Amino acid sequence: MARIEMMEFGIMQRLFQGSGCLKKIVDILDNEGWKRVMLIADPYLYKAGVVAPVEECIKEAGAEYIVFTNVRPNPEVVTIEKEAIPAFKEFKADVIIAVGGGSTMDTAKGVVLVGDSDHGVMDFTIDKIRHDEKFDHKMPAMIALPTTAGTGSEVCRNAVICDESGLKLVPSHDSILPQYALMDPDLLAGMPFKVAAATSVDAFTHALETLTNTNANDFTRTFSLRALELIGESIRPFVANPAVPKWANMMSLGCMYAGFSLGLASIGQDHVITHPMSEDPFHMPHGDACGMALPPVIEYNGAGCKELYRQAYNAVTGKRLAPEEFEVQMLIDWVVDLNVDLRIADNKTFEEWGYNDGEVLELMLNHPIVQLGVRINSPNEQCEYPRYTSIDDYRDIIQRMNVYSKAQAERAKAKKTSV
Repeated sequence: MARIEMMEFGIMQRLFQGSGCLKKIVDILDNEGWKRVMLIADPYLYKAGVVAPVEECIKEAGAEYIVFTNVRPNPEVVTIEKEAIPAFKEFKADVIIAVGGGSTMDTAKGVVLVGDSDHGVMDFTIDKIRHDEKFDHKMPAMIALPTTAGTGSEVCRNAVICDESGLKLVPSHDSILPQYALMDPDLLAGMPFKVAAATSVDAFTHALETLTNTNANDFTRTFSLRALELIGESIRPFVANPAVPKWANMMSLGCMYAGFSLGLASIGQDHVITHPMSEDPFHMPHGDACGMALPPVIEYNGAGCKELYRQAYNAVTGKRLAPEEFEVQMLIDWVVDLNVDLRIADNKTFEEWGYNDGEVLELMLNHPIVQLGVRINSPNEQCEYPRYTSIDDYRDIIQRMNVYSKAQAERAKAKKTSV
């Protein structure tokens, strides 16, 4: 009798979600006996006073703390190693509290990985270590408080950090899964439209790609589908006004559920392509890149996971289409319309962002993450994606992305004209 493959599932952290949950910091610090805190915060949020309630909680717990705010939009290994890690070592913090978006979380995770060792952050990338590898050095605990509904970094074991040359690479290990995550929707209220749009599309992409990843199981797909339901209903009104409690709470939950799946099932070709899109010559925000890449990725994967895409479409639209009623193009059109409404990538074409079918296309294909995505998902290994994707397939997907970006730009113009 054939055995059913073992299923990995579970959440290896303590989570709090809901309005005002940031106040749990006091109890956490007290219960854990953590008396020395390194607070890593987004600099703009810190100046705006958004982080002040967190500082009050630290003080109430009777802990000493230092503040580090040199967080870059795309965290750089040089800043982490030359500034953040020395500050951590000098202060000898018990715990790091990270308050901000994905860049803040990733900066904190870089500090956690290195800990009190002499290692460099890039010694811990996914091509060099196993996620469960044992280390000899001491690493601090981490508490994550997200201020965007997008990255899911607060509930997954990955980080994205730029190396010395500016390439985005992925350190990953169980140790950087925050011991505590406090997802307080009140912290989302002040997000600008563009930030809310980009991070929300990132969360939607996590939910969709984890649903179709071949590592997915009943546990992860349950959360992926619930995330799609929540995000599908709330994404437009949330981006329009993140201060509305109902929409903020739904997006907070959707991001969290997608993050659970992200930590176990992982992503797809969309997130492979978006790495070079954040670098020269584009410098496109990550969530905008996710949205632009989704239509051709869905198109490419359609033959391999039409049924899962039907479930996703029904989840985001609230419809109940039967298999014979659904076509993959329906989901693609829904995504393109979403991109238009949220002004993803400013509704500009990929060419307007700097793309061409010559040297820029080759630059994207030669990116280390794209090359790694091809290598670790080869036909001779366990392919994580709905379809095996060769370098030539990536070439076609990127070229189709340019075509779909033009369709988005045309729809945006037509919609603006008709208003």
